[in-house]
Amino acid sequence: MIGALAMPALAVEQQAIVVRQATVYANASSTAQKVGQVGAGTRVSIFSRKGGWKEIFSEEQAVIGWVRSYQVREGNFAPAAEIQTASDSRGFLSGLALFSRKASSFFKSDSGSTSSGTATIGVRGLSEDEIRSAVADPAELEKMKQFASNQQRIDGFVRQGKLSPVTIPHIEN
Repeated sequence: MIGALAMPALAVEQQAIVVRQATVYANASSTAQKVGQVGAGTRVSIFSRKGGWKEIFSEEQAVIGWVRSYQVREGNFAPAAEIQTASDSRGFLSGLALFSRKASSFFKSDSGSTSSGTATIGVRGLSEDEIRSAVADPAELEKMKQFASNQQRIDGFVRQGKLSPVTIPHIEN
């Protein structure tokens, strides 16, 4: 818990809302100490960004720290009650798809009308300063290697899916 006197004097960059329950970390890293949880529908203030992370403050839950960027949505928004707060047993990607479908009625413009555009969820690009100051992280590279495929995995996928090669002739212009 953070008391009002203990809260750092940071300029609030933008108001936002948590779109799915988020673990709050002490630093912009999933290996950092967990300092709390922020539930879906919670209104937060965003102080800064670092790669795919946003530093947030939740007055409601008295927690300050870092969450993954895709877990919060910035800007004008409908009342928090319009967010589905129940846990979705179908999984993360299903939750993102549900959020995207509901997004056109979720976000409102300054005039109060809803957007008819398509909502997308993603991580913003890196600034020039972030790119210039980037350093290699061998430990993260080793983590990523677990997702690499190999011939044994490919062969198993082909067998499981009962796939067979198909030759498609080149199409001439």
